[in-house]
Amino acid sequence: MSRGLRALLLAAATLLASAVGAQAAQPFAPDTQGRIEFNSFTPKTMFDLARERRQNWAGQKVWGDLSLPANGDAAVPAIVLMHGSGGIEKSMAQWVDAFNSIGVATFVVSSFEPRGVKRTAEDQSLVPASATLADGLLALQLLASHPHIDATRIGVMGFSRGGSDAFRSALEPLRKAVLKSDLKFALHIAAYAGCNQVYWSPNTTRAPMLNLVGKDDDYVGAEPCEQLAQKYADAGSAIRTIAYPRAGHSWDATYQVFFLPNATSGLPCGVVRWDIDNWTITAERSGSTIAPDQLGAFFNGCVQRGAHVGRNEQAFRQSRSDAQEFVRSIFSAGKPAP
Repeated sequence: MSRGLRALLLAAATLLASAVGAQAAQPFAPDTQGRIEFNSFTPKTMFDLARERRQNWAGQKVWGDLSLPANGDAAVPAIVLMHGSGGIEKSMAQWVDAFNSIGVATFVVSSFEPRGVKRTAEDQSLVPASATLADGLLALQLLASHPHIDATRIGVMGFSRGGSDAFRSALEPLRKAVLKSDLKFALHIAAYAGCNQVYWSPNTTRAPMLNLVGKDDDYVGAEPCEQLAQKYADAGSAIRTIAYPRAGHSWDATYQVFFLPNATSGLPCGVVRWDIDNWTITAERSGSTIAPDQLGAFFNGCVQRGAHVGRNEQAFRQSRSDAQEFVRSIFSAGKPAP
């Protein structure tokens, strides 16, 4: 067994051994699946979320689609799936099948449609990042109350913008602001995540993480997430990065590669980091501090339009296998002995 895998398994066993609990948003029958509505919020900004300025948290009903594997009466592990800027695309069905086929339930969260938005690729401000993060964390709370799901074995996987949520949901100041319990994701998988705008605290859940990046991604790039993964590692998280050669953004898409001319990319801006504990904003490339009222001007001067998106069959097949192997290893490590 490699040292990296041993570290992942140790982190999983430590996390999964802790007791968790959540109040059920609604009573579930053991076989309840399909479309499930639940209550979430739309905090105006991440600052409003982090500082629990709940007067700025608009209540919002959202939903997700739960798919249970055929595992009899046993409580099963689950993965919360968070979509990207294009909303829930056909490619998501591949991941539902990938996890259901290994005995893991899936819950595909819909963050855009309930808010009357189809996509945010051209304008990310249409749905605040704080809102999708709240959705993901509250989906965890919802699933933990389901009698057919093991509350100690619920993970999250996000794609592109949803991959950012997969990273951020491991930050304790943000998790605690939304969930008033010890409930945590047991694992985190980020696929071609956006890591150019980073919210950061060294206080993490230390849950095992898998970071999947495409070496030819001209939308969000590979290097920013590789750097972010190192920050999580330095903070005590067991994290592995896998980079797929010749893979661009959305390598799991059901359509061929094409150029999306109006997609907004912050890649030329470098990484901008929000330190949650003192709320300073830093442009990492220059090391300079950015005043909150200057953020708009900063991004207007560097954000570019246009990026390639589309399928890379080899990268999809390998990432599917890599994600399945990771989930199996972590959830098996935390499963009680029969």
